[in-house]
Amino acid sequence: MSFTIVETMTSEPPSEHAREHMVAMRDGVELATDVYLPDGATAHSAILVRTCYDKSSRYTALTFEAEYYRSRGFAFVTQDVRGKFRSGGETLPYAHDVADGYDTVEWIIRQPWSNGRVGVTGQSYYGFTTWAAVASGHPAIRAAVPMVTGIDMGAGHVGAQWSQQVPYLAGLNDLLQIWTDHHGYLAEINWGADSVENIVAAARARIGECRAASRMLERSVDQGWYNPYGDRHPYHTTAIPILHWQNWYDPGLAPLGLRDWRHFRSLAGERDLHFLRVGSADHSGYLLEDVGAGDARNPYLSESALAEKIETECGEVADFFDEHLNGVRPSTPRPRARWHVGHVGWQSSPEYPPPSEPLTFHLSAGGTDVHALNRDPDADTTSLTWTHDPDHPVPSSTDIEAIWYLLAAYPDERDLAERPDVLTFRTEPLTEHLDFAGQPVLTGHVSFSAPSTHVFAKLQDVHPDGTTRPISWGRAVLSARAGDALTLALDDNAYRLRRGHRLQLQIQSSDFPHSVVHPGSDANPWLTTQRTPSTHSLGVGGIAGARLVLPTITVTEDPDEEHQ
Repeated sequence: MSFTIVETMTSEPPSEHAREHMVAMRDGVELATDVYLPDGATAHSAILVRTCYDKSSRYTALTFEAEYYRSRGFAFVTQDVRGKFRSGGETLPYAHDVADGYDTVEWIIRQPWSNGRVGVTGQSYYGFTTWAAVASGHPAIRAAVPMVTGIDMGAGHVGAQWSQQVPYLAGLNDLLQIWTDHHGYLAEINWGADSVENIVAAARARIGECRAASRMLERSVDQGWYNPYGDRHPYHTTAIPILHWQNWYDPGLAPLGLRDWRHFRSLAGERDLHFLRVGSADHSGYLLEDVGAGDARNPYLSESALAEKIETECGEVADFFDEHLNGVRPSTPRPRARWHVGHVGWQSSPEYPPPSEPLTFHLSAGGTDVHALNRDPDADTTSLTWTHDPDHPVPSSTDIEAIWYLLAAYPDERDLAERPDVLTFRTEPLTEHLDFAGQPVLTGHVSFSAPSTHVFAKLQDVHPDGTTRPISWGRAVLSARAGDALTLALDDNAYRLRRGHRLQLQIQSSDFPHSVVHPGSDANPWLTTQRTPSTHSLGVGGIAGARLVLPTITVTEDPDEEHQ
C-alpha cells in the first residue's frame, strides 16, 4: 500500500503545573492555551510558544521547558494552533497565525500575572508562528527567537513554485501526517509506489481530506507566490530584537533562515536589532559531536540528553529575553554572531559570514567512478555526462523522515560514487586542516537535453576509512531558456576538514524521495505521470571549466572539541 497508518497521535494531558484556558480569537474560535506561572504573586514577562505538535506532548518537550522558564521567573504560555489537538477551528497551516498570534498576546497582557511584556519563540512550524506573531505588530511583543525555521517557510511548503525552486516532497509528507485533522499521524508513505495525486487520494481515503495538501497541488498549477502575512511580511515590518537560531545540518529550513539573516543585516536602519546563533546540529538538535552515540544522545528519546539541551538552549533563550524584556544586561556584551565550527568549537564575530579567503578547486576529468578536485585546472577541456532517468532516480541517502534528524541518522554516502548518474570529484588526502565558513559556490556550464532540469550538488567529508559524510547541500532548477551557466551557492556551514580527510563534491539530477523527481519535461512534476530520461553534460578543464570555491577562515581553537 502507498499510505499506511502506523500510529495516531492524540492530545496528551497538560502538565500538573499548567492551567489550561480556552482563549477566544476575534472570530470566536477557541484555542487551547496552557499557562505556567513562576512561584510568587508578582507580574511577570511572558514567553509565548504556539505549536501544531501538541503543546503537552513529549515530542515538543514544552512541559519540560516550562519548568526551566518558570525557574527563571518567566510566565510560560503554550498553545495548540487553530485546528490542532485541543484547539478549535479548521486544520489549515499558515492561514490564521498572524491574527491568532496578535489575539493571543492581547489576551496575555490582560491577565493579572502579566507585566505587559511578551517574547515569542518556537522551532520549525512554531518558528513560523513566532515570525507570524512578530508580523502581527502587537506592541507588547518586545523580542523574538525564531528557531530552525524561515520566514517564507510557507511559500515552499504549500506554495509549490516548482519552475523556480526544487520542490521538497518531504514537505508534502509532513502535510499529510500533521495537517489533515486535529490529530497527528505517523504513516509509512511509499512515494515511489504511485503518482503524488493517487497517494494524496489514498491518504484521504484513510484519514480524511488534507486541505493543505489539496491546496498545495492546486497552487502548483499557476505557481503563485504564497504569502501568509498579507501586507505585514516580516522583511518590511520587523522592528524588535531578533535572535536568529539555526543549525547547519538542517537542509530543509536552514537555507531559508540564513537568507533571512542576510536580508536583515543588509538593512541600514534595523540591522543592529538582529543576532545570530548557529550550531553544528540537525533540525532536531542532535549534535555533530554526538554522531555515533545513538539514542543515548537523542533529546527526543533520552531524558538526560533532553535535560542537557534544555539547560543549554533554553538558557540562551532566557538570557536573550531577560536582556530585551526585563532589561537585565549580560555580564559580557552579546556577540553579533555566534557560530559553531564542526570539529573545532564555538566562534563569535561582528558579522556572519566572517572574513574569508577564497580557495578554488577545479573539477577535473579522470578515473572511472571518481574524478578529481585539483587546485589547478586541466589544460584540456572535456565534457562529463550523466543521464537522469525519472523512473530510476538517485536515492536519498536517508529515508524521508530523517531529513529532520539528519545527524541522528547520519548517512555514510560512499556507495553513491558507484552510480553512473552521479558525478563524483575528490581531492587527495589533505596535508593540513582546512577550515571554512559560509557558502561554498559551484560554477560551471551544464547542458541538458530537456527543456529544464534539476541540479543537486553535495559537499562531503571522506574519512580515511572511506566513510563519506554530507556537510553541505545545493539545489537548483535550470531552464534551457536561461542558458547553460550554473552558479550554485551551497548551504552554509562552518566546518573543519581534518588532516588526512578528503573533500568530495557530487553532482546529480535527483534526490528521491526527499525531493520531487524532475519529469524530463516542462510538465508540472507534482501532477504529471509522463516521464522522459534526459542527458546532461558538465564542462571541465580550461579557463571556463567548472570550479568549486570554499570560503576559508582562521579559527580559534577549542581543544575540548578537537575530538569531534
